[in-house]
Amino acid sequence: MVKLTINGNEIEAREGATILETAREAGISIPTLCYLKDLNEIGACRVCVVEVEGLDRLVTSCNTPVEEGMVVYTDSPRARKARRTNLQLILSEHDCHCPTCPRNGNCALQTLAFDMNIVENPFKTQYDE
Repeated sequence: MVKLTINGNEIEAREGATILETAREAGISIPTLCYLKDLNEIGACRVCVVEVEGLDRLVTSCNTPVEEGMVVYTDSPRARKARRTNLQLILSEHDCHCPTCPRNGNCALQTLAFDMNIVENPFKTQYDE
């Protein structure tokens, strides 16, 4: 077992587990878009980024394994800002025809945008039709 701290809570995790898996098992929510366990753990969307004490960069929680003594912040201002920017960049490549989309009301992207209070996008929308 590996001992680490997430958001001030001391947690034990199994060896080889990721930060995301460990957080979810502890009831700590980290948003994701591209993560599908055992299928797609590449961290491409960058929405699950977290801050790890001692590192100068944010890491993707979906494919970063826990380490002994690791201190993780899932909801730091820096992580929230990065998630919001990453989501805005994703939305800038999205057609945003939500009212006519069959997934309207059942869409992870739409839910995250709502949760992060994204009502306008500072990036120019550019997508191929």
